[in-house]
Amino acid sequence: MDQAVILARAFRGPVEEAVIRGHVAVVDSEGALVAWAGNPRAVSSLRSSFKPFQATSFVESGTADALGLGDSSIAIAGASHHGEAAHLEAVRAILAAAGLPESALLCGVHLPSDPEAAAELLARGDQPSAIHNNCSGKHAAMLAVCAHRGWPLGTYLDRHHPLQEEIAARLGRNAGLDPAAIPYGIDGCGLPTFGLPIEDFARALSHAAATDPAFRRCLDAMAAHPFLVAGTNAFDTVVMEAEGARLVVKSGAAGILAALAPDGSRAVVVKLESGSPLGLAQIAARAFELAGLLPEPLPPRLEAHLAEPVRNWVGSAVGDIRADFELRS
Repeated sequence: MDQAVILARAFRGPVEEAVIRGHVAVVDSEGALVAWAGNPRAVSSLRSSFKPFQATSFVESGTADALGLGDSSIAIAGASHHGEAAHLEAVRAILAAAGLPESALLCGVHLPSDPEAAAELLARGDQPSAIHNNCSGKHAAMLAVCAHRGWPLGTYLDRHHPLQEEIAARLGRNAGLDPAAIPYGIDGCGLPTFGLPIEDFARALSHAAATDPAFRRCLDAMAAHPFLVAGTNAFDTVVMEAEGARLVVKSGAAGILAALAPDGSRAVVVKLESGSPLGLAQIAARAFELAGLLPEPLPPRLEAHLAEPVRNWVGSAVGDIRADFELRS
C-alpha cells in the first residue's frame, strides 16, 4: 500500500525547515477513484470536514423551513466560524427561532478564533461563552432539530441519540458502508466524529451531492454565505468567495480538508500526515487545480491568499510554503 508522499515544503528564507507529507483522494460522481496521491485508503477522523453531513438534518427534517430560517442559518450550521459578529448573530437567530437559550449549547468554550474579535471581547471585560465556539452553529442547528422533532435536548451529543444515529446512517448510506461498523471518536466540541479512508469519505460526499437535495441545499447555502462558513482571511471563505458556484470547501482540524463540486462530479479529500494545518491551503489548492476544480489562472484574491508569506510575530515576511506534487490516475 502506498505511503504518504511529500505534498509541500516549508522554507524560512532559503532554508527548508519542514517537509509536509500526506494523502489526496479524488472521486467522481460514480464513486470511482479517479486520481490520488499517497494512499487513498489512509484512514482519518473526519473532524469538521464532516459538517455538511451533520447540517443536512437541519434541512431534511424541515426544521429550517418550519422556523422560517434561510440560507444564512443553514450555512452557519455547516460552519467552523471565527466568532465574529456576523457569526454570533447567525447562531443566535437559530436559537431564538427555536426558543432555546444559549445555555443549551454543549460545545464548550473558547475565545473567538478571529484575533480581532477575541481582542474586542476581552477589551470589553467579557469572557467567552459557548456561542463563541467555532462549532456553535452546528450545535444550535442540532438543538433546533431536536426541539422540532421532540427529541431529548440534554443528550444530543450522545452517539446513540436519534439525531446522531440519523447522521451516522446518512454517512453510511452515501459511503456504501454499514454505519454501525464505522469507527468513531469524540470531536473537540463533544460530538461524534467518524473515521474513514479518505477515498470512502470523498465517495460519500460526491454521492450525497449527486443524489440528496437536502445535502445540496446545504452546499448551496455555504457557497452563498462563505463568510459565515469560516471568516476573515480563512481559506474556505476565500475559495468560496471566488469560486463558490464551482467548489464548496470545508476544512477540519488535524490536517483534513474536503471539497466538492456542488453537482457531485468531483470530490477531493486531503489529509496531512502530521495533523498540522501547515501547508494545507497550498496543498488543497494544487489538488483542486489538478482535479480540474479551479480555473487557470487562479482568481486574483485566491492567488494572493496562497502567495501570502510566512510571517514572524512582528509581521515580517520570513518564509513561504511550496506545494509541488502530481496526482496519479
